[in-house]
Amino acid sequence: MDINEALKTEHAYEAGAYDVAVVGAGHAGCEAAHACAVMGLKTILFTLHLDSLANLPCNPSIGGTAKGQIVREVDALGGVMGKVADDCLIQMRMLNRTKGPAVHSPRAQMDRSRYSVAMKSLLEDTENLDIRQAHITALLASQEADGRYKVSGVMTESKAVYKAKAVVICSGTYMESRTIRGEVIIESGPDGLPRSTGLSKSLSELGIPVLRFKTGTPVRVNANSIDFSKMQIQDGETDCPPFSFDNEMKGRTVPSEQTPCYSVWTSDETREVIFDNMDRSPLYSGVIKGTGPRYCPSIEDKFVKFKDKTRHQIFIEPMGSNTKEMYLQGFSTSLPEEVQVRMVHSLPGLENAMIQRSAYAIEYDLIEPTTLKSSLESKIVSGLFTAGQINGSSGYEEAAGQGIVAGINAGRFVQGKDAIIIDRSQGYIGVLVDDLVTKGTNEPYRMMTSRAEYRLFLRYDNADKRLTPIGYEAGLISEERYEAFKRKYEAVAAEYERLNKTFTGPTPELVAILESVDQVPPSSGVSMAELIRRPGVTYDMLAPVDKGRPELTPDITREVETDIKYEGYLKLEEEKINKFSKLEKKVLPSDIDYSKISGLRLEARQKLDSMKPVSLGQASRISGVSPADISVLLVYLETLKGEGNV
Repeated sequence: MDINEALKTEHAYEAGAYDVAVVGAGHAGCEAAHACAVMGLKTILFTLHLDSLANLPCNPSIGGTAKGQIVREVDALGGVMGKVADDCLIQMRMLNRTKGPAVHSPRAQMDRSRYSVAMKSLLEDTENLDIRQAHITALLASQEADGRYKVSGVMTESKAVYKAKAVVICSGTYMESRTIRGEVIIESGPDGLPRSTGLSKSLSELGIPVLRFKTGTPVRVNANSIDFSKMQIQDGETDCPPFSFDNEMKGRTVPSEQTPCYSVWTSDETREVIFDNMDRSPLYSGVIKGTGPRYCPSIEDKFVKFKDKTRHQIFIEPMGSNTKEMYLQGFSTSLPEEVQVRMVHSLPGLENAMIQRSAYAIEYDLIEPTTLKSSLESKIVSGLFTAGQINGSSGYEEAAGQGIVAGINAGRFVQGKDAIIIDRSQGYIGVLVDDLVTKGTNEPYRMMTSRAEYRLFLRYDNADKRLTPIGYEAGLISEERYEAFKRKYEAVAAEYERLNKTFTGPTPELVAILESVDQVPPSSGVSMAELIRRPGVTYDMLAPVDKGRPELTPDITREVETDIKYEGYLKLEEEKINKFSKLEKKVLPSDIDYSKISGLRLEARQKLDSMKPVSLGQASRISGVSPADISVLLVYLETLKGEGNV
């Protein structure tokens, strides 16, 4: 229904008018609302419960493999997740240190309650942003002359009608959600919070396809009831950079005192308890209808699907500095509560553990992501943007990445400007969005480094180089920060050049350095850059023989070293990106009638007509469109060009 119809509803009243309304204050909603407000748009952020704003219901961590890169990208664009995470972390680690820099990924344990409070405080102090606790039950849209719908506002459960020029829905796992533990099914959102009702139906009535997924949350136990002596300790690391580039440029470091995590392995008894009660598992009895995440399965799913593995590793992680709650990562389940007790007690060190919160599965509604443009605007309803788990993804970081994209583009929609699209060669966020809107997903989508074909370029350390100019163009990066950014990369370029032009001979100092890493000393003069390219040799290691080096911060030297050491690989990857860019620049007119293009296979015609890709590159990534189909389209485009139609 439209605004006028809504206002005719009994007890309805007009509550306000905004440029942008954001529905849902999880990690996607917070980024979207903040982006719109900083862009100067009058914005309102709705949440079902103010005390659960930016909640961390599934696990108390930010970052991880590929996810840490996304946090840095969100920060590079001008987002807030990284800044809040830096303020609230209690442990920090750099994952995959023994591998190449392409997969180095920061991950931090959060103080869960402090994170929520800090984000709420930051948003409350953001100019142009109002925050309102309300249950949005309907999206309001008017039908245009061409038959398409256009957003006009939202309506709350209490019949308050808010006008809006654009709406961003970030409903997370709350839309028509229900939690499941064995035979016990409760209509609620995560953590027993209220669920969203009505909005899913409202979207469906506008012609937006609605799907159903499932995810899970593990058990929480009291630390006082754990015997940590039976577990392997996992301490934090103090040499990790902060998530936020602002903090890194200011020389901020992670805390020296950090809270430890622990790990254990499941026992034979764990496996026995699970299989003895498999008939009570909602996952296998048919009670759960939604599709669950392949890469983060429940513990019973792990034992069933990986029969060759007799045990699985479980991580025991703190929920905060001022709580005794510990989170059992890798131990999500939908089995009944009494079975969960036996499962937990079968783990070493947890024989007498007291469960504070039981695990549960949660089912929820989402939309079909292939109905979205790359800007995250709906192809069906003009001015409607969606971000986060409503688009089929999983994870706080994936949500935040989509949130800032949706926020920027909702703002630009209101401003009458073209959308900003982050492509696959520019960021993990680009890979994430492109995968969702071109391929769709039949399970909760999780970002992994293997999904990014240009991951050597998409490192955590250079996210600012890739995306800060885009954030500046959008209006999210201040002039001060942008000037600091430019100074940083001027210093990177200058040091790169200096290292290539600075030479040293086989001095005793250099010989000793090289022999310490099993490298043969040079027979004559050699540049510092050539030495850094050698395996085992680092920038810092060469300080004794590099007499003219300037005083530089670690973020600058780290990037210079990586660019030099992997120069050959980066050039090869750059060639691939250039080829990719050529396909992306070949725009496909929106009014193409694919059914009339001879040479296209029937499946390709159907998929292309349904998806309406914006470029030849995007068309090439649609499932069911073959390289032969792309060749046909290429010829077709050349024909149009010759006729002067493109």
